[in-house]
Amino acid sequence: MLGKQMVDTLKRLASEGPHAVSALSWTDDGVRVIAVPSDAADARIDLADLDRFSATLRELAVTRHAAPVVDDVRAWLSDHAAATIRALSFLEEPLAVWELEESEGIAQLRSSPPHREESDVTYWEVVLSCAERPSATLARYRWTPGMVERERVEYPATFALIGRMADALERALTCEA
Repeated sequence: MLGKQMVDTLKRLASEGPHAVSALSWTDDGVRVIAVPSDAADARIDLADLDRFSATLRELAVTRHAAPVVDDVRAWLSDHAAATIRALSFLEEPLAVWELEESEGIAQLRSSPPHREESDVTYWEVVLSCAERPSATLARYRWTPGMVERERVEYPATFALIGRMADALERALTCEA
């Protein structure tokens, strides 16, 4: 499964260093980007930091190789959004469909309810795309009244949790959740 390959790659990076992971690159702002291919899907993880057993996740994306046969985009998005909600039920907050945009072929899911601490609101967001290669992107965001835009927040997670998230997104894209 994709999750096991993700965990193995993270462990190798943590123990052997950047030279051991051929699919590692850095962005201009220092974020590590790791691409993990598998038979059915590819994963990309953006990391801010890493230690022996955990990483600071910025974004996780899973893209299926196979193009779906989609007769009804709205039904595809609805079915896969429901599968995503079930597959990621282990997150802190449950997910719910926030927006479903049939013309763009995307569904946006967010924590419902989000985590609130005084005026800070923190939530998970998953964006599903029904494109030639279906994809799902997972990230955590924070918003406070007065902020012009929300900000992506880094999320500390064990390698095992990141692998579990990758597997959940892969299953959701095939509606196996």
